[in-house]
Amino acid sequence: MARKTVHFKTLIAGAIVLHGLSGLTFAWLIFAYSPLSARAQSVSPDSSPLSRQLRFTPPDFSDVGRPARRTGGGSRGSCFIPDMSPLTALVPDTNVGLTLAESPTFWFYVPYTLTSEHAIEFVLKDEQDNIVYTTKFPGKGTSPGIVSLRLPSTISLEANKNYEWYFLIYCDAQNQERFVYVNGSVQRIERPDLETQLAAASPEEKIALYAIEGIWYEALTYLAEQRHTSPQDSKINEDWTSLLQSVGLESLASEPFVSCCSPEN
Repeated sequence: MARKTVHFKTLIAGAIVLHGLSGLTFAWLIFAYSPLSARAQSVSPDSSPLSRQLRFTPPDFSDVGRPARRTGGGSRGSCFIPDMSPLTALVPDTNVGLTLAESPTFWFYVPYTLTSEHAIEFVLKDEQDNIVYTTKFPGKGTSPGIVSLRLPSTISLEANKNYEWYFLIYCDAQNQERFVYVNGSVQRIERPDLETQLAAASPEEKIALYAIEGIWYEALTYLAEQRHTSPQDSKINEDWTSLLQSVGLESLASEPFVSCCSPEN
């Protein structure tokens, strides 16, 4: 598979349109990535997904070079809190995830209380390095915890196209070069057969099907919504812990969900 090359001039040009993100800063954190290849495993019609412990089955991305960062890496003077988990994207350790949704939801653990000194930025780019979507959130005293960011309905991912996302937290309102970030890739696939199974599935079966089929974003989002609605449900909490554990994020299983701000644009 040919690797896609991102030219430095293209990065600088793309950075200019970002909110408060200088060309130098954005060029520093952008990496080249190549298209994804995905294989979702089928569930045998005579086997019940409930017969196995909830565990995410990742597609094989071993042939794809994807420089990415699941835990927060920062610029000069990055935001660092001793003895706390870093900024973390809730994604598999491949940093690649599949989705069936045209406008999926992304999840992150933010270890900081977001004061007026902080701001969050989310950037989504397509295969040609065009910025598809960007939004910025001012800090308003949001407590540390797990936050979600759903793409607006006006932004639709094309099927079988690869998108790169970046989630940044600025640590100093006076210095835009002080930030910490995570990044990864998302690809929307079309699976009519799976959609048919999901339509007839119970809530538990839906979660298991998403996990077994390697559809990360829906597995996480659907289960997170269930846990948010029924925080005392022991089975849902057990599934939540199992799902995160299966991708090496069990340390975040007990973190609370928090609502994060309102977009500036």
